[in-house]
Amino acid sequence: MDRPNTVSELGALQLARPALDAPKSVVAAWYTRKAVVLEHLAAEGSTAAREQARAARLRARRLVVAAWPG
Repeated sequence: MDRPNTVSELGALQLARPALDAPKSVVAAWYTRKAVVLEHLAAEGSTAAREQARAARLRARRLVVAAWPG
């Protein structure tokens, strides 16, 4: 399997950033994608990216819970 091009992934992530009025589910999906990209960066040796990936996953989970009706 080819290694991901992290620089390209980071650029695509920034271009896909949701608008301020986007539904929480869309923002949560973006944060989940951000976590994946940061995990790729962490695999290249970035400890800071590993921590940021963990924070992005936590943020995504919180948004999903907040968006869940009921």
